[in-house]
Amino acid sequence: MKRNAFFQLVHRNDGVYLKSYPAVDGGLPLKNDDILTYLVKKQYNDIDLSLIKEFIDAAAKKANAYIKVIDGARLPENEYALITTSGDRYMAKLRLYPPSNDGKRISKDDLLDLVKQNGVKYGIIEKNIEIALKGRLYCTDILIAKAQPPVQGRNASIEYFFDADKTSTPQMAEDGSVNFHKLDMIERVKEGQLLAKLTPEERGTDGTDVLGMPLNPVKVTHLSLKHGKNIHLSDDKLEMYSDVSGNVTLVDDTVFVSNVYEVPADVGPSTGDIDYDGSVEVKGNVLTGYTVKATGDITVNGAVEGASLIAGGKIVLKRGIQGMGKGNMQAKGDVISNFIESSKVTSGGKIITDAIMHSDVVSQDNVLVHGKRGLIAGGKIRSATRIETKTAGSSMGTQTDLEVGVDPTMIDRYHSIEKDIELLSTEKEKIMQNLQILQKRLKTKGSLDDDKMKILKANSERIKEIDAQIESDTQEYENLEAELERNSGAGKIVVEDIAYPGVKLTISNVVTYIHTETQHSTFVREGADIRIKGI
Repeated sequence: MKRNAFFQLVHRNDGVYLKSYPAVDGGLPLKNDDILTYLVKKQYNDIDLSLIKEFIDAAAKKANAYIKVIDGARLPENEYALITTSGDRYMAKLRLYPPSNDGKRISKDDLLDLVKQNGVKYGIIEKNIEIALKGRLYCTDILIAKAQPPVQGRNASIEYFFDADKTSTPQMAEDGSVNFHKLDMIERVKEGQLLAKLTPEERGTDGTDVLGMPLNPVKVTHLSLKHGKNIHLSDDKLEMYSDVSGNVTLVDDTVFVSNVYEVPADVGPSTGDIDYDGSVEVKGNVLTGYTVKATGDITVNGAVEGASLIAGGKIVLKRGIQGMGKGNMQAKGDVISNFIESSKVTSGGKIITDAIMHSDVVSQDNVLVHGKRGLIAGGKIRSATRIETKTAGSSMGTQTDLEVGVDPTMIDRYHSIEKDIELLSTEKEKIMQNLQILQKRLKTKGSLDDDKMKILKANSERIKEIDAQIESDTQEYENLEAELERNSGAGKIVVEDIAYPGVKLTISNVVTYIHTETQHSTFVREGADIRIKGI
């Protein structure tokens, strides 16, 4: 039987000796740490450590090494059991050390009592204890208790029975033009249609560790079917159905169904502003000064002038927007437009168009300017990920800013907090000056009139509010700063044909300018520089 090498204390009249016993059938040799652990436990603290090393070396060379380590007589040592528990409490182990030549062996009952004294209460393997004692398996780790592991559960899941990622890319003709008249951006739904099905979570079953404490399974994810109006759930809350025919969208894990509100002609004096809980389709134009607001998508078959379009979903303009400096579009989803001119556009998704001219454009996703013109000229275009265009700038040197690599809303929030902290600090400084004057008067005169006491109290309270707000703002500012740093270096600008002088490129926080016409180029950040690569 395989057996590790072990050692024994031998007591004689002239002192205490260490005696080695060799390993059998490939067992492990003696370890220095094993001997030191035992001697420390038995309070043999005055042994010369060099003697231990000498003993280990001697044991490696001959079967039974023998060396004196202490002068004088000592009481005999009984068989010793060391009980250890793993850090995860999944197992407990026994390590036996032999009695000295005059010591006594430990009984099974005494050893079981010792196991329990060490807190081990569950999964005790008595058979292994008997084998260790009977076989005198010294200096060997023996498994004596094993936990009952928990049975892991299953996360909840939801299956959607509609296209939650409806394509928003219009078809491109062979001649390179984009057909903005044939756009099917709406995911349609019929009354009574099954929209989603929930498979509930299974929690799993607790286990028990060797100390008798519960071992909890990994926490599972709980989900529920979330929805807006025009939807109902089955009695068991596991299935979701549409109550109307219309269009369906998925926004932040919530399903919305709405019937589309159609405006048969222009949005103008005859209609007033439109504010609709659902999707809106305008058959005509949207005139200057009017607003169309929808919780779903907005589709305009005609042209948009200096108007405002605000959508909880996509915005689709089949002709485009000539904003005259007043046009404004905000969409949580994609923005698809034949062209964008003299307008401000904010998109939570992609922006796809044939041309962008003299506009302020912000996208959480890609800005794709393709088609016959494929032109970006003038204004500022910001994308979190990628800008693609045929032509950037113009031969007239039109100032055109292209920026990628940083979430535009995040950087705006970052600078907003920066300004807020500065304003709060200035306000605090002014209040502190007033407080010092009032406190000085109070100290000199011993009292203040009621009005000044109210001012003193109000200023003190305001200081507390400012400090709390600065602390909160600083925490958010630092979190944003770390997030911006993590995302630095991302983003790409692709100019398929020509980038003209007057174009400013920003990737993360690195800036460069186009000084000469640059053709067929991809601009990326590498370290602290922006590099030009071929397409």
